[in-house]
Amino acid sequence: MEELQLKCDCGKVTGIVHDVKPGCGNRVVCYCASCRNFAKHVNPDGHVLNEFGGTEIFQIAPSSMEIQQGLDSIACLRLSEKGLYRWYASCCNTPIGNTVSLRFPLVGVISSFITRDQGVDSKIGPVVGISYEQYATGDLPQSMRIGKSKIAQLFTMIRKMLIWKVQGKHSPSPFYDKQGNPIVEPSIIKRP
Repeated sequence: MEELQLKCDCGKVTGIVHDVKPGCGNRVVCYCASCRNFAKHVNPDGHVLNEFGGTEIFQIAPSSMEIQQGLDSIACLRLSEKGLYRWYASCCNTPIGNTVSLRFPLVGVISSFITRDQGVDSKIGPVVGISYEQYATGDLPQSMRIGKSKIAQLFTMIRKMLIWKVQGKHSPSPFYDKQGNPIVEPSIIKRP
């Protein structure tokens, strides 16, 4: 199997997703306000959002992801006390990914952290769905309303997460210690 190279914009934080192939995860575009607010907060001039305010995310098992260098440059924020943990490279404010907790077997790797020019589509497959398209900034064209229905996406992810949990792939995680604590204290920001 192949590996997916990960890198922040300045190159200080690098990583890898092991054993990738099409279908090993779930590649989606999320148009929710929370993903958009996170991207705008940490990287307002960056390349995270598409022209309609969507964030491309590759959802994988935590144990398949490894941070190889720059762990000391990883920061975390939450949009509320109970919100997702949103990880980014503090050196250049590149969004890295989203997690719920160590017990929840899922990391949503944000496309801005995936190294370009490595044949991403052939390695992990195409975008298979979109979420919260009603919150897109502008009239989302039909050509971008792609993939599985919301119900099919939900069942696909539940199935994958159950398998990952049974296989113990929720741990180790690059973002949590063995006790399940985040590797850095998240800052809480208020939503605009």
